Amino acid sequence: MSLLPDLNANEDETSYYADKTWVQCESPRCLKWRLVPKGDEAVAELDHDKSWRCHMNPDPLFSHCNIPQGPFPNNSQFKEHGLKVVYFLLPVGSLVLVKGCNWPWWPAILSPDPNVEEYVRLDSEGYVEHYHVEFLGKPHTRYWAAAKHVELYHTSSTKPKYRNMRGAMRKSYEVAMEEVAKVREMGCEERLQISHFQPQELLFQAQRLMHAIERMLRQCSNQQDNQGKVETFRF
Repeated sequence: MSLLPDLNANEDETSYYADKTWVQCESPRCLKWRLVPKGDEAVAELDHDKSWRCHMNPDPLFSHCNIPQGPFPNNSQFKEHGLKVVYFLLPVGSLVLVKGCNWPWWPAILSPDPNVEEYVRLDSEGYVEHYHVEFLGKPHTRYWAAAKHVELYHTSSTKPKYRNMRGAMRKSYEVAMEEVAKVREMGCEERLQISHFQPQELLFQAQRLMHAIERMLRQCSNQQDNQGKVETFRF
């Protein structure tokens, strides 16, 4: 017996989605979307800065993470009704899976673009549109990925088809998974510290520090030379 609503039973899609809000469960092991009536007190009191989980759903048919996701409209349906998907802002340093171009889903870390020192791009309405990611593996590479192609990494996430990989890609994936094992339990800030692509400002600071050290070394060298000349003159 299915608990999923039948859109064609008593109401069409338009009336089914009317006056309702899609909310995503933020449990890393779930991330399912739930349709909640806009008039419900739980929705009216939603705090976008706080986590929302399936058990908070007033609809008992979809109030547990083990329950399959309900009927979710495709992109054409969203556009037809003037709607769009709004993606939750993931924190910088998050371990994620990313689908880039013709590559399989690949582990990566959300990190600032070293050229602009930002890791997220927002659309004209202030919603997440792209993330800057640093792909794990050998070598590390970086990429601006569409938000719809980025998901938090967890054991039940979609994984690349390891058996179909060959050559350099397979070796890179093996290295990437070794890195995942190392950084998975780290916090976001710790992951950023081992990022291969540091913001330009940090590089500039390092360069300025090196120049300062070089000046100090030259000054010390000149002082030693002057002291040597004085001692020689005394003889």
